[in-house]
Amino acid sequence: MGSNSTVSQQLAEFIHATTFGDLPPATIEQAKSRVLDSLATAIASRSLPVPTVALQFVQKNRGEATIFGHEQRVPTVDAALVNGTLVNGTTHDDFLAKSHAGAVVIPSGIAVAEEEGSSGREFLASVVLGYDLVARAYMGGPAMLPKFRASGVAGAVGAAATAGKLQKLTASELVNALGLSTMFASGFGEGFHAGTMDVKLNVGWACRSGVSASSLARLGATSAPSAFEGRSGFFNAFAGTAEKAGETLRDLGNPFLIEKVSYKERPVCIFVQTPVHLAHRFAQETKPDPSKIKRVTIRVPDATYTNPGFKNVAPFSTPLQARVSARFCTAAALLGKPIDQYAFYANTTDPEVLALAEKVDLLDPVEDTEHVCLEIIYDGETYRLAGVEMETLLPTTAKVVAKFKRLTMGFFGERMDQVLDTILNLDRVTQIRELTDQLRSQEA
Repeated sequence: MGSNSTVSQQLAEFIHATTFGDLPPATIEQAKSRVLDSLATAIASRSLPVPTVALQFVQKNRGEATIFGHEQRVPTVDAALVNGTLVNGTTHDDFLAKSHAGAVVIPSGIAVAEEEGSSGREFLASVVLGYDLVARAYMGGPAMLPKFRASGVAGAVGAAATAGKLQKLTASELVNALGLSTMFASGFGEGFHAGTMDVKLNVGWACRSGVSASSLARLGATSAPSAFEGRSGFFNAFAGTAEKAGETLRDLGNPFLIEKVSYKERPVCIFVQTPVHLAHRFAQETKPDPSKIKRVTIRVPDATYTNPGFKNVAPFSTPLQARVSARFCTAAALLGKPIDQYAFYANTTDPEVLALAEKVDLLDPVEDTEHVCLEIIYDGETYRLAGVEMETLLPTTAKVVAKFKRLTMGFFGERMDQVLDTILNLDRVTQIRELTDQLRSQEA
């Protein structure tokens, strides 16, 4: 790794030393965009079952932290938990290095910034660093997939980095915060096969774990300096090897990895976004007669093919099983179904979609490729479509603003322009409470 310092120590120095003034203008704008996107999906999720269960879990606890879209206020760690489930609730949140980075970083950051009275600039710097650490925790142990779930495992590390920056931990305290977060990290993907709540609650728990790790470190709790690369450490535990530990430290801050984030256009699993995009494009251009579609094949990278739930087949007991199924989602796109609407995926027994899904085959992946290939045999012709995975999912401010308005208009109403102005000018906000005051329910 080119240094006698451990991974934790070098990451801690990076977090401690990096300030808002070190961030390029494009990185700052990307951070604002990520806040906007995460809050959009959170508000859209406020009545869903998983956030409702999480809110019931903490409802007797009293504190000052905001729960997005709700009137109740709770302790900081509880707000991080509930808000994490809100951001991730509709399966419409962003993605970076195999993790739902926004769903673990933004809730952790807002909860701690509210408690600490942090400025918008301090908050934005913590967001950039949190995204970086989510990605880097995965980069040093990519073999954690598919056995473990990166959002819960790497996500806890990112949440700790975000919280630690806002709590103004020293470099040595940050070493402990990161190490504690690796100890608290957890999560696997069996719930995507079953369609159960555990995989959604795991995201909120990663937020809670990261905030807890940082708070404990501030109180003097310690952790092993070699928590990442040690023989019984994070990488060996979750990935089975520490041979890629050096990747965690590669090009720190050059660029900031938040700039590589993927944006979700539709409320389905990130791993089916590209097949759905290709199928949707074909449907728009061809307007196919479903009866003339004879066969559809999909070939994807190995990490996509092995992702829990990607190969799900009907019957589905919950909408989550359908939203992560490549067959179901691709068939729906080819049929011109309203795939942009979250409510559509409750139609798990749609006879047209299920009939076409039976004609969709998933081919074994080809090694060392990032390409997604869709082949459609239609009306005697073979159509081949291909794209680099997630290449079409790069966010722009215009895209995210449109998504925010679409998903939150029913909640914010006439306050929409004021909320948008606050988020898009977070670097001018004196205290993050200016934002959280606007995020709570206005009902009496």
